[in-house]
Amino acid sequence: MPKLTDTYARAYDCCDRILTELGRFPTIDLIRERIGVNSPTTIKKAMNEWTQHFAEQHFDKLHRPDIPVTLIHSVEQVWKLAVLEAEKAYLDKEKAYQHSLAENQAVLVQQQQEQQTLKAILRDTDTALAQAGQYSQALQQQLNGQQQENAELQEKVAANEKQLQEQHKLMQEQALRWQQQQAQEQEWFARRLSEEKQFLEEKWQEKIQRQAQQIAVLSESETSLRQVCASLRQEQQRLQQVLSKLDQGQNKPHRFKIKSVPGNKPSR
Repeated sequence: MPKLTDTYARAYDCCDRILTELGRFPTIDLIRERIGVNSPTTIKKAMNEWTQHFAEQHFDKLHRPDIPVTLIHSVEQVWKLAVLEAEKAYLDKEKAYQHSLAENQAVLVQQQQEQQTLKAILRDTDTALAQAGQYSQALQQQLNGQQQENAELQEKVAANEKQLQEQHKLMQEQALRWQQQQAQEQEWFARRLSEEKQFLEEKWQEKIQRQAQQIAVLSESETSLRQVCASLRQEQQRLQQVLSKLDQGQNKPHRFKIKSVPGNKPSR
């Protein structure tokens, strides 16, 4: 079956109208004027097929005189209507197919673009993977170097720990000796302090005793001095009395014998 288009269907229908209205066979110019489309090839194709169909109909009428013309005409009308409906359905399906095809082509173009994008991404990914592989190798080498350094450091740490343990042991022994020496020195200092304390206490007691003796001597001297002072006061009073008598008019010379004060030597 030939491919049907909207121009073809309109040209095919126009052939029946021209025959009915003008009573003559259609031409390309008549059809073009009525449908308003200048497509001679499509119009010619529709016109030829309409002519062939018209000839087949009249050929059947001539070879079947027993069938009424009205029935044949009705069957032709029904057949024509069925053909038109089929053509319309075909055109609808053709439009849907064309629309679906356009959408699929658009999707295909989009998928091709996405494919190109994915290819570019894949190339970039391959490049990134290659770079990552190189970087991974470099990291692996660096890791191996660090592991070797860690092993060396662990050996050094083990040696340092051993040395620290030995030093700690020596320090403990030295601390024990220092504690023993300190205990001995503290004991010696305590004994020395006790001896010094006892010596100082004895010296202090002796000093206190000497001071007590000196205080006793000073007390005795003070008592003697007080007695001398009392005697001197008495003598002073006596002399004052004598002088008073002399002042009262006795001009005679008198000789006084000064009594000696206890504890004092007489003056010559």
